[in-house]
Amino acid sequence: MTTKRTPTTKDVGLLRQLYEQQQLVLAPEFQRNSVWPPKAKAYLIDTILKDRPIPLLYFQRTTSAQTGKPSYSVIDGQQRLRAILEFLDNRFGLSESESPSLKNKRFNQLSPEDRERLLGYDLYVQELVGYTDADIRDMFVRMNRFVVKLAPQEIRHAEHKGRFAEFVEKVGRWSFWREHQVFSQAQANRMRAVEFAAEATILVLEGPQDKKQVIDMYYKHYAAKFPEARLAEDSLRSHLEWIAKALPNLKGTRFRSPVDLYGILGALQRFTTEKAQTVPIDPKSAGPRLLEFERSLKVDQPQGRPARYLASVGRQTDNLLPRSNRIEVLESVIRGE
Repeated sequence: MTTKRTPTTKDVGLLRQLYEQQQLVLAPEFQRNSVWPPKAKAYLIDTILKDRPIPLLYFQRTTSAQTGKPSYSVIDGQQRLRAILEFLDNRFGLSESESPSLKNKRFNQLSPEDRERLLGYDLYVQELVGYTDADIRDMFVRMNRFVVKLAPQEIRHAEHKGRFAEFVEKVGRWSFWREHQVFSQAQANRMRAVEFAAEATILVLEGPQDKKQVIDMYYKHYAAKFPEARLAEDSLRSHLEWIAKALPNLKGTRFRSPVDLYGILGALQRFTTEKAQTVPIDPKSAGPRLLEFERSLKVDQPQGRPARYLASVGRQTDNLLPRSNRIEVLESVIRGE
């Protein structure tokens, strides 16, 4: 039988009708169960109500020899369709909508205009005809094997523009990160250096913070202007120069890791917040102390300060408490206490 791929559209109302008439099969045996969390489902519906495009769906179309009716098995797009059908069944509300007229509402609570907008939304579909089960399974694997989820910083880059965004993207391009191998090229491509630049900027301006709660706020609050840019840049350049002098082979130590580097930056900032920008401790004398501390972390069953430090890098490293603990320990090491 000849294989054929046909691009078409089907609106939400028609897909619901096909599902109710058992002409739309959501879960062929190779598909996953429903795995989307409620927030993801609510965000999808909000996307549709804002008339934004969503990714292409792939259906395998067959025709019943008895009734002549077509039926469709979902090859790719099951999670999206489940979310849509569950919303039409009033099973969750629009928790992710920023519109007061939509916020937290279920389908039966929407205005007639919004219900009509949702039911009339066209989804782009590619119908596949004549492919074997082995072909379909191969397609499913190929569509999903190398799907890369957007990183939080990539989402920020897409959503936010402004002065703070411009500043941290400039800092993220500094040669320091590449020269000392703080980030691989792959990590830099995923904007990890820019994200760390945002974390470090907030650190020198306000001290350690919980990353999850603060970065997005800065992007929004400092979109129009970022008056602290010069202060932040001077502080970061001064601290990174100090680190390069203290640890000229930084890339050969654990301190090139963003988790550990954040701790050193936080410790250095504690020396500079009261008076001058320069750190009043000679980097060439502090460097050996940092290397000795690194060696103490490698012994069996470390105790005291090394144990406390290792506990703070074990899990939840972006939270405020472990960040503060790392900074306090590294501050004492740098001071020689």
